[in-house]
Amino acid sequence: MLVAFMTVAVAAMVLPPVFPATLAAARVPMWGLLIAVAGGLVVLVTAERAVPRRILLGGGWLLVVSVVLQAFVVGDLVAMFATWLAVPILATLAGQLRPKPRKALVAAHIVAACCWVGIAVTISAMAVVAMTTRDIHTSRVTYELMAVFDLTLLPWANFATFLTGLAVGLTTSWGLFRYYWVAAKLAIAVGILFVAFGFLHDALEHAAARAAQLAETGGSPAELGTSAMVAFWGFGGSTLSLVAAVLLSLYKPGGKTRRGRRVLTGRKQPVVPAVLADRREIADGTIALTVCGEDRTLPEWTPGAHIDLVLPSGRVRQYSLYGDPADTASYRVAVLHEPDGRGGSKEIHDLPVGARIGIRGPRNNFPLIDAPAYLFVAGGIGITPFLPMIRRLHGAGSEWRLVYRGRSLPTMAFGKALLRQYPDRVTLLPADTHARPDLDDLLRRTPAAAAVYCCGPEDLLAAMESAVARHPYVTLHTERFAASNRGDGQTNTVFEAELRRSGVVVPVPPDRTLLAAIQAVDPTVDLSCADGVCGSCATRVLAGVPDHRDDVLQADERDRVDIIYPCVSRARGDRLVLDV
Repeated sequence: MLVAFMTVAVAAMVLPPVFPATLAAARVPMWGLLIAVAGGLVVLVTAERAVPRRILLGGGWLLVVSVVLQAFVVGDLVAMFATWLAVPILATLAGQLRPKPRKALVAAHIVAACCWVGIAVTISAMAVVAMTTRDIHTSRVTYELMAVFDLTLLPWANFATFLTGLAVGLTTSWGLFRYYWVAAKLAIAVGILFVAFGFLHDALEHAAARAAQLAETGGSPAELGTSAMVAFWGFGGSTLSLVAAVLLSLYKPGGKTRRGRRVLTGRKQPVVPAVLADRREIADGTIALTVCGEDRTLPEWTPGAHIDLVLPSGRVRQYSLYGDPADTASYRVAVLHEPDGRGGSKEIHDLPVGARIGIRGPRNNFPLIDAPAYLFVAGGIGITPFLPMIRRLHGAGSEWRLVYRGRSLPTMAFGKALLRQYPDRVTLLPADTHARPDLDDLLRRTPAAAAVYCCGPEDLLAAMESAVARHPYVTLHTERFAASNRGDGQTNTVFEAELRRSGVVVPVPPDRTLLAAIQAVDPTVDLSCADGVCGSCATRVLAGVPDHRDDVLQADERDRVDIIYPCVSRARGDRLVLDV
C-alpha cells in the first residue's frame, strides 16, 4: 500500500495537474514531502529491528495530515483520492483498536455521516426552491448557494465520512468486504463520490453561470431547462442512498460474504497434521513441546494467541503459544501435568518425540493492545502467553513490569530465565517463600491508562478483577485456562434461535446449550473446550441481546450484542438471530 501511494505521489508530482491547484507553488514541494514520509515509513516497516509503535503511528498521522492539507488547502484533486490510500495505511499501522479509541472513531464516523446527510438534504431543499420559483434572481442566488455548499462543506463531509468508515472497517473485525452490508455501504459511498465529482459539480456550476446570465438579461427560470430537476434528483438520490446506508448500519442484513466466512472466526478450522519435534522438561511438572507441520508452514500468529492440540485419543486441548511469531516452521507450547485433570495433560506428557498429532488455529482472544505502560501478573503456567508479549514490548522500548507467582521456584517455568534477562522488571514470588502480592499496591504504582494483563488460576483472576474495580484508571485483560463460575446461580429460560442463512428457527430449552441446538442444523460451527474459554465457537449475532456467560470477552466487552459464544451463553430475551 505504501508503494502504491508513492507511485501515485510521483506521478502526481511529475505530470501536469488535472485541475489548477489553489496554491500552485506549493503543489510539487508537498508531493515531495509526501514521497519522503511514505519512503520513511517503508524503511521503518521493513527494518529488521522492531520499531516502536508510536513512531510508526506518528509517521502514519503525518502522512494523513499532509495528504489532507495537499487536498483541501493546496487544492490538488489527486490528493483527495490519495487519501483513500493514506487512511488505510494509518489504519493498518494502528491495527485492532482498544475499546475507547474504537468508540471515538465510530463516533467521528457517525458525526461526519450526519453532516453529510444534513448537507445533502439542504442542497435538495434548495433544488426544490430552484424548481418552483418564478423569480430568476431567487433562482440565481439558490444555484450560487448550492455551488458554494458543493465546493466547501460537502467535500469535507463526504470525505470525512468515507475515510472514517474505511478506518473503522480496517481497525475492527467488521473489515471492508467481510459482510454484505459493509460492502454495500462502501459501494454507496464510492458511487456518490464519483457521481458528485464526475457529474453533479459541473451541472451545478453550469446552472449557476446560466442563472447569472439570465438574471442580467431579464430572463426567466424556465429558460434554465432541466437544471433544477438534475440537481434535485442528483442530490435527492444521494440523500436516499445515505439513508439506505444508515439503515444498513442499523439492521446489518445479509450476514458474511464468502470472504468473511473464510476470515472470521466461528467456522470450523481444518486440523493441520503435525509431529512432535522436541520435548523437554522446563520445570517440575511442566514440559515444553515443539510442534512442526508435516508438509507445510504453519499459520502466522500474534502474541497472546493459542492453538488447539488434537491428540491421538481425539481429545482437544488449548495451549498458549510462547515461541517466536516469526517462526512459521514450528509452534512452541508449555504443558503443566494436572493429575486431577481430564486426562489431556497426562496424555501429552506421555507422548514421545515423533508422535503425530493435529493442530487447529491459532486464535487470539488475548491480544496485546497499544498502551503507555503494561503490568503483567502471572500465576503458574499462566506465564506462557506473556513471553512473546514481553519480547515484543522490550524490543520496542515500551514500559512494562512482570509479577510472577508460583507454588515454588522449581515449579515456575521460565522464572529463572526471565529474572536473569530482565532483573529490573521481573519479580518472582514463590508461594513457599513469599506472601501473596498486594494487588492494590501494584495497581497504585502502575501508570494511569496502563494495560494490566492477568493469567493464572481462578483465585488470582478473581482477586485482580476485584482490585481493578477499585482502580478504574487502568484496563484489565484476563485469560482463563478453566471456566469460571460466571454462569452459576443463573436461571436458564427457553428461547428461540433463528439461523439466518437457512431460515430455520430452533428452540433452546433450559437443559440444552445454544451450541447443541445450532449444531443440529449447522455442524460446521466449531467446538473445542465447551466451557466458554477457548473462543472457537464464536458466532455472529444479527439481532437480539446475548447473555454472555463465557470467559473470552473482557469486562469492557460484555455489553457487546454482535457476538456470542454459544457453548455456554444464552439469550436475554425470547429470540436471537445468528449468522449461521
